[in-house]
Amino acid sequence: MAKVFDEDIIEERDRHRGFLSKGKIVILILFLIFLNLIYLDFMILRLSNVKTIEKIVTAPFTAQSSKQDDNFCSTACISKINDLAVSLNKPTLTPTLTPTPTKTPTSSSTTQSSSIKEYYIPFGSGSGSSSDWQDIAGLQASIDKSGYPNIKSVVFEVSLHIPTGNQTANVRLYNATDGHPVWNSEITFDGNSTSVFKSSSPISLDSGNKTYKVQLKTQLKFEAIIDQSRVHIITN
Repeated sequence: MAKVFDEDIIEERDRHRGFLSKGKIVILILFLIFLNLIYLDFMILRLSNVKTIEKIVTAPFTAQSSKQDDNFCSTACISKINDLAVSLNKPTLTPTLTPTPTKTPTSSSTTQSSSIKEYYIPFGSGSGSSSDWQDIAGLQASIDKSGYPNIKSVVFEVSLHIPTGNQTANVRLYNATDGHPVWNSEITFDGNSTSVFKSSSPISLDSGNKTYKVQLKTQLKFEAIIDQSRVHIITN
């Protein structure tokens, strides 16, 4: 009888131990499920924050848009976002700067500079040795002053050399149509054996179509050679 009673106690003990083991397993499973839920919540929250940052980082940022939007991000905010973006290997924000406009020349100054024109009326080259004023053959041209409106200045230009180099020579422009020299056109060369270029004082052309000639005289009747002669007109 005692043996049967002991067997019942042992069986009851084993049943109780099995119940406790099952309870521990259930508690462990519930604990693991709880940990899993916490982990899932953490991951969802992190992904939500990352997507929010990605939207901020990838959104275009300009100075104009910041003025139009009351909720624009300040410089300190951008700095913090950039630091976080660097840690997440995302592109950083760079505020757009408005280019400074450059000044362009006014139309009045451009028009003024482009309206100035220069004209050269060539007479040619020749030589002479007379001690009095003498027309140089072939050195003449017709000039109509009305063909050059708004004349600013007119000068007579000559290149001349004296082979002997030991006399002076004078050159001037002559109005053959009206029969008088062109006032202030006379140029003096002093014994230069190599060609020298000189310009007269400002001269005035007579109105209408006139024929002008180049005249030369020398001091000692030695030959003087005109290498080039022309009238230079500048208009506004």
